Amino acid sequence: MSRPTPLHAALMLATCLAAPWAHAHGDEVHDHDASAPAVVPTVPANPAAAQLGQRPQRPQRVPDGRVWLDKASQRRLDIRTQLGVVGEHRPSVELNGHVVMDPNAGGRVQASLAGAVEAGPDGLPSAGQAVRQGQLLAYLRPSLSAGERASAQAELAELRVKAAQAARQLARLESLRDTVAAREIDAQRAEAEGLHQRAAALARAGGRQALRAPASGVLSQANAVNGQQVEAGALLFEVVDPQKLRVEALVHDPAMAQRLGRASLAGSAVPWQAVSRAGAFRDGALPVLFAPQGRNALPLALGQSVKLRVESGAPVSGVALPAASVQRNSANQPVVWLHDSAEWFRPWPVQLEPLNGQDVLVRDLPAGRRVVSAGAALLNQIR
Repeated sequence: MSRPTPLHAALMLATCLAAPWAHAHGDEVHDHDASAPAVVPTVPANPAAAQLGQRPQRPQRVPDGRVWLDKASQRRLDIRTQLGVVGEHRPSVELNGHVVMDPNAGGRVQASLAGAVEAGPDGLPSAGQAVRQGQLLAYLRPSLSAGERASAQAELAELRVKAAQAARQLARLESLRDTVAAREIDAQRAEAEGLHQRAAALARAGGRQALRAPASGVLSQANAVNGQQVEAGALLFEVVDPQKLRVEALVHDPAMAQRLGRASLAGSAVPWQAVSRAGAFRDGALPVLFAPQGRNALPLALGQSVKLRVESGAPVSGVALPAASVQRNSANQPVVWLHDSAEWFRPWPVQLEPLNGQDVLVRDLPAGRRVVSAGAALLNQIR
């Protein structure tokens, strides 16, 4: 008997493996239940989809870039989301400014000449006190040397004597009205009145002057002390209306100064509007004056430094999100994190542009999706 060759062994093995299949697909009748459904194994099209049914043991990122984060970890990381709503938004800029007075709702009381301050019947007012227009605030007595005072008194006495003589002459002429021309009587009357007015003016110049409030409001400054010697031009009182204060902001770009629109102050819901723009630079910037468009309930003080959020430019369409919600992926592309389900988050590439100092305008974002607005930086670090 001859020994089988390797070729014969291979043929025999192939015949044995094929025999059951040939027997199953022969012409004989199979007696199995035809109504029983055939069992077909299912194979997931996306391997990552199989992981959705498996709860990971810890926060992790799956191969397709999504992140699984349980609810407890979300609370610990302070993950917050918001609905991405497409709308029209105007870009805005933040300007530094300071509070100034409305020139039509306040004023200053200054010394017109050197002198001493004297209190009125009600005393000297203090800062923060409400005053009304025309109210007496204080008196100012001019400071005169001995020679000036003597000369003024001598001139006043001379004028009073001349005025008395003119008055007596006028009385004599009026008693002779039938024989004296009317024009002589009129001339004498004018001379007497002129001398009397000169004497009264000189007497007032040598006496104290009344200092009165130029407008109704509140005293923001009260620098007068009883008996104080002040120079000409010294600021004694300043009156302002707290409800009509304005804000002067500095703009370094003349083109931007023409595009400024509505503005707002932090902590105030009252809108502000630019009412005037300077046409010349001051200290390298253009002053722009803003006034409130309503009753300002925010307490402000003259000279206070404030920050204005001012709309600038044409409206743009997109989703406004906090700047912290935009992160960078491994390719250094800006992305936001979408909240797919209760514990799954997905990175989504977006195009963005600055909107203001706190928010950015995001485009290419699916409408109606929830976006991570707080804690995105921590979510982006999960590996």
